[in-house]
Amino acid sequence: MEEPEELTHQLLREITDGFSEERKVGQGGFGTVYMGVTKCGEDVAVKILRDGIHDLDYRQFQNEFYNLRKVKHNNIVPVLGYCYEIEPICTKYNGRIVLAEKIHKALCFEFMHNGSLGNHLSDESCGLDWHTRYKIIKGTCEGLRYIHWGLEESLLHLDLKPENILLDKNMVPKIADFGLSRIFGDKLTRTTQSPLGSLGYQPPEYIERGEISEKFDIYSLGVVIIRIVSGQNGYFKYQDMTSDEFIDHVQRNWRKRWQATCSSGFLLEACRQVEICTKIALNCLENDSDKRPHIVQIIEKLNEIETDNNEPPQEGREPVCARTMHNDMEAKEHKVIADQHQYSNFMIGSKSYEIESERSEETSLDAGKELIFGRHEEKKKIMASLLESMSEKIVILPIYGIGGIGKTTFAKLIYNDSNFKYYSHVWVYVSPRFNLDKIGKSIDSQLSGKENQANETHVISKKILIVLDDLWEDNTFQLEDLKKRLNLGDSMVKTIVLVTTRNAHIARKICSNIGPYNIEPLTDETCWDIIKQKGGFDARHDKEKLVGVGKEIARKCGGVALAAQTVGSMLQSLKYYQWITVNDSDIWNDTSLPNHVHASLKLSYVNMDDCLKSCFTYCAIFPKGHKIVKYDLIQKWISLGFIKPTKLFSTLQLCEKYIVQLLGLAFLQDSMSTTYGTCGEYGTVFTMHDLVHDLAISVLGDKILDQSKQGNSGGSKCSYALLTNCSKGLESCMGSPDSLSALHFVDCRTELHGAAFECAESLRVLDLSECLIDKLPDSIGRLKQLRYLSAPRIRGQLIPECITKLSNLRYLSLHGSCILGLPESIGEMEGLVHLDLSGCEEIEKLPESFHNLQNLEHVDFTDCRKISRISQYLASLTKLQYLNLSNCKNIGYLPKALSRLTELHYLNLSYSSYLSGNKYVNHSSSNLHIIRLPEALGSLTELKYLNLSRQFTEGKLPASFWNNLCNLVHLDLSWCSFLQDVAAALNVLTKLQYLDLYACSSLNAMEGLQEAFGNLTELRHLNLGSCIVHIACSHRAQINGLLERICTLTKLEYLNLRQNDNIYSIPETVGNLRKLHTLDLSQCGNLRRLPPSIYEIDRLKLLHTTGCRKLDRSTVPWYTRSSNMFGGSRSCHFRLEYESGYYQEVLAPRNAKPEVWETVPGDLESPNGVSRFHLKGYNRVRFPSWLMDIRAYLPNLTSINMLDLPNCNILPPFGQLPNLEYLTIRRMDNIKKIDADLYGGTRAFPRLERFYMIDMKCLEEWNTAYSGDDTLPVFPCLRHVVITHCPRLRLKLRLPLSVARLQVHNSDEVMLSSLEKQAHVGAPAARCSLQVEGCVVPLHRWSLLRHLPYLEHLTIKNCSNLTCCSPDFLGGLTSLQTLTVEGCESIMSLPERLGDLTSLTKLEITECKRINTLPDSIQQLTGLQSLNISRCAQLVWWYEENKMKLAHIKNESLETFSWFQRIIMMCESEDIKLSTHPSKRCTIL
Repeated sequence: MEEPEELTHQLLREITDGFSEERKVGQGGFGTVYMGVTKCGEDVAVKILRDGIHDLDYRQFQNEFYNLRKVKHNNIVPVLGYCYEIEPICTKYNGRIVLAEKIHKALCFEFMHNGSLGNHLSDESCGLDWHTRYKIIKGTCEGLRYIHWGLEESLLHLDLKPENILLDKNMVPKIADFGLSRIFGDKLTRTTQSPLGSLGYQPPEYIERGEISEKFDIYSLGVVIIRIVSGQNGYFKYQDMTSDEFIDHVQRNWRKRWQATCSSGFLLEACRQVEICTKIALNCLENDSDKRPHIVQIIEKLNEIETDNNEPPQEGREPVCARTMHNDMEAKEHKVIADQHQYSNFMIGSKSYEIESERSEETSLDAGKELIFGRHEEKKKIMASLLESMSEKIVILPIYGIGGIGKTTFAKLIYNDSNFKYYSHVWVYVSPRFNLDKIGKSIDSQLSGKENQANETHVISKKILIVLDDLWEDNTFQLEDLKKRLNLGDSMVKTIVLVTTRNAHIARKICSNIGPYNIEPLTDETCWDIIKQKGGFDARHDKEKLVGVGKEIARKCGGVALAAQTVGSMLQSLKYYQWITVNDSDIWNDTSLPNHVHASLKLSYVNMDDCLKSCFTYCAIFPKGHKIVKYDLIQKWISLGFIKPTKLFSTLQLCEKYIVQLLGLAFLQDSMSTTYGTCGEYGTVFTMHDLVHDLAISVLGDKILDQSKQGNSGGSKCSYALLTNCSKGLESCMGSPDSLSALHFVDCRTELHGAAFECAESLRVLDLSECLIDKLPDSIGRLKQLRYLSAPRIRGQLIPECITKLSNLRYLSLHGSCILGLPESIGEMEGLVHLDLSGCEEIEKLPESFHNLQNLEHVDFTDCRKISRISQYLASLTKLQYLNLSNCKNIGYLPKALSRLTELHYLNLSYSSYLSGNKYVNHSSSNLHIIRLPEALGSLTELKYLNLSRQFTEGKLPASFWNNLCNLVHLDLSWCSFLQDVAAALNVLTKLQYLDLYACSSLNAMEGLQEAFGNLTELRHLNLGSCIVHIACSHRAQINGLLERICTLTKLEYLNLRQNDNIYSIPETVGNLRKLHTLDLSQCGNLRRLPPSIYEIDRLKLLHTTGCRKLDRSTVPWYTRSSNMFGGSRSCHFRLEYESGYYQEVLAPRNAKPEVWETVPGDLESPNGVSRFHLKGYNRVRFPSWLMDIRAYLPNLTSINMLDLPNCNILPPFGQLPNLEYLTIRRMDNIKKIDADLYGGTRAFPRLERFYMIDMKCLEEWNTAYSGDDTLPVFPCLRHVVITHCPRLRLKLRLPLSVARLQVHNSDEVMLSSLEKQAHVGAPAARCSLQVEGCVVPLHRWSLLRHLPYLEHLTIKNCSNLTCCSPDFLGGLTSLQTLTVEGCESIMSLPERLGDLTSLTKLEITECKRINTLPDSIQQLTGLQSLNISRCAQLVWWYEENKMKLAHIKNESLETFSWFQRIIMMCESEDIKLSTHPSKRCTIL
């Protein structure tokens, strides 16, 4: 039987419909009982203990839980879970608001559908038949025997009565209410002064002397049996008769009931049973307790009277009254019995110390803080040494010690010290796989994107603190290179580097200007402190007797923090005797384990339950240092069958529980990486300590194959594999693929082939997310056991039909693929739960069978712009919890479908075509419009996330709509113009954390907002941009009152008040918003000044004031005259333009803190609508992390312009933007290469048409190769390339075949590029034109021309050397049709081999003043049809004299000149100066 689960009060609220009256089934002195229905569809009884219980009753509350969790028997009501939760609340006390605590206490039981035995008692003539009554008697006795004799310490019930015997659906009796029970140990009899039991069920010895023993329960059992046999009043009849008279009376009544329907044989046997049961009852009622039978004797007697088939005799036909009553019960089987007051009598207990300790741990995790013990003195010594070394340009301090001793935690302690507040902060996880380039890039990136907040006013911090965590590299040369890399070059920069390593030898090699520090083991007392904190020791009732064994365990931790943490977390839920077992475990002395850390980790692992063990060891499949995404991990656990639902918890809920447990044990750790996303549940990332990873690997042994590690080949029964090559057959790297259940590929640079997985027919998890997939192999259909498949970015257009044969598949991700549709038989995959088609832009419709996927819970259609008729399939997907239709332009009419999706938690309809069929209808009594949407969404009572951005242009939302959505946490109504009655909605949405009302421009929408915001105490993100402006300026008091109320929302982290011209000032109380990191006041044209209290907001990172033309700049933080933050050449300009024409701008100093740029994603109004991106003047080395993952934040960009970014040395992966058409990079002086960084992966720049590279003075290489192999072209649509003033640039490998126009200006090295021979892949190469300008290199060295076989048009402009001595150079231009030579003033003639251009049809020569003849070979150009000569006087004269040589030219165009013009042009060509007089005569000087 399962252990009771810990439950949250919120969960109990959800399963009881908010403790609704309809769910109430009973109420008593100690609390109220509700019927609940869990996510698994199980009925449960939830008892909520009422407030105001006194101390004695609280002890009874604890007592029942301790007793209930011990008893596990078929005839005992099972306790399924418990709740003990402390909620901080604000309340009034003596006229002041004070912080108080509300304690929620509850127990959760299996629900007994037939209520208590008391509801079914009747006399012998009707009611329950004898068979059922006997079964209840026998079951009750069995339950009583268990608590008296079946436990290590006997338990007395002390309140046995019909109301405490409950009946399940099958009328099986279960004893309930152990609130008054007592442990009965060595002494057979005890006395008590406490009132126990119920009147009429208490034995004489208790009433007279207060004695309690097991015979107390036997006496109560006798009364119960009498009432079962003879009805509710049977006991009173017995008191008026002798024993024999009463037995005869009972038998006589039963005979009357049976005579009409039963045989004589049945009567004889049944009457004997009635007689024996009655006699047992009377024996139990003996006044002398010693004469009462033990429960074992009673059971033996009952066994004697049962028939051979172990069943009491049953009637052939029941009397009418019995049948009627039984039928009534059957009819009510699934109906709540209103008078189930028996639950109300349960005394509720809780193991409070466990819950409190877990809660405190969760709080500390949420706060991102660690309790650090025993290191503060060491920290003082280190800080003193570091501060003494501040005069040095660079200080490298290694911290070394054994694994798990706390090196990383100690480094964090120094890292966060206030002495380094004004430093730029960098943290790099090095890992055993040393890669200097990656370390360098990470440092550069963080100096740009993750520096510590500092209040610098002039320039970027010249002090840097770097932590290199977990260094393993021992090679002297590598370490010297690393030290050089850490020396950042600038003599003004002071750098402190902390290095953590396990190796003292490495520490001595890497140190610089300070000696290495050997971190000492913690004292035993400190380890004991850690164990107490992690184990919730102070709240335990048995803590006094735990001290001795606890300190002994602490001693065995060997002074290692990780050991103490894991052991402490493990001990939290263990009893005293289990602590002793841990202390005595042989694992501490296991010689195969290298130290105490491994022993402690192994102990924690051994004490896990089997499911948690499987979940933990699976994490070994991820490489060390890998960022483990929580949502993906959970889906893989489920797919591997690790999680089995219980009566209370679904699989997802259990996964959440296991995550919390692994975090508590420090087996998983929250990643230091910053993740963005409004919905946080998909962005949570974990890491795993190296030692913990080693434990998982060691536990799995040869069941795991990691190809990234040398020497790891797995065993014959390998279960998990991590491979680096997806093009080779699986048999080549492992012996027995058929045992494989999970297969991951990592860092694959080759094309996926089916042989990489097809023989692993037992595979359940297949992760291809890091593979290059041109086409999903047909062999995927062989993996019949597959449950999880991640195959994103498929470049082919079709998915193999055989994928639908994977009937067990529950998770399918095809994100970002180029597929045209899903297989027609997709409906056969009825087990599918998760489907991700986001970014599949070519899908136009879904197969008809899609509606069969009725188990879908998560569906993502984001950016499926062409897909249509989604609505007709949604109605059948009633289990959906997540639905994203963002940016779907043709989804159809949704209300009817949406109204059936009652399980939805997440709904995103932003930028969708929802209203295309959702017209407004007139309301007869109002000039407003009633929107049909609320009628659909009003039924989605579980909804937590709702995005309706740009859905409404007018309308009224009824209050009833919002009342049904009271669980909303995230609401986006941006651009819902003229939406009214918003305030009425906010009054009920008290759980909101995110609210976006941008451009909700109706005046009425603002009415009542001041009062409504008073209820939104949980709000963290608020956007009122272009919203307040619609309150009339004359209502200044209303505006100020609204702003004052907003400043009471102390949890706010983001506040947007932009484009509100009627805001004249910000309240002084804005300083109360201590958690605020972003404040947007841009375009508030009448804002005069900011209050001084704004300086008190320590976390404020980004302040937008662009367009605040009347603002006193001296009141703005960070502003100084020298830095001129808000304008001028030293500012950085960031601009986003939307399809609608609206734009956003951010102006910040070039040296602004990096956090300014990291928060930009959260500040965007509607990222999906951004089409153009402009960044100028950014002065960092690396771009912010969100820009390096730009597709996730600005997926619909069509144009990017990057200029004046002098320090950036790496480009963002713009190649993965699916809609990008125009890209310009200009004056980025530190960029040397354009290659994979810009491409970001395969199939880069799928729609880019124009690419401009301008003034890139250090750019040396443009790698235009295809990514991966010849089948993966980058720039498939690129038509126009402009390269201007890039003096060092050469093209590498090949030019995109699609390029139709190439312009090369003052970039000589480009013309010297020697490329590979073009391979015709896919579409044929485009006919190309080339313009070369300002080139001083001789024509015969223009190697680029050799690689343009389809060149049709060549323009040579302002070039100085057209000599061509190579005999076959021009002959290679076999496609050239047009040649233009323009402005080449220094050349004297065209190439002699001009005649080799046999395909030339047109020749243009303009402003080439010194050319006076054409080469004789021009006569070979028999196809030349057009000759144009302009502003070339001497050449015109030559042509007029040699016309006959060019008679084959059909069209000629010569610029004719007067005699005077010819003289001037001739003189100019010979550098002869002329003087002209007013008489128009010409004089040669």
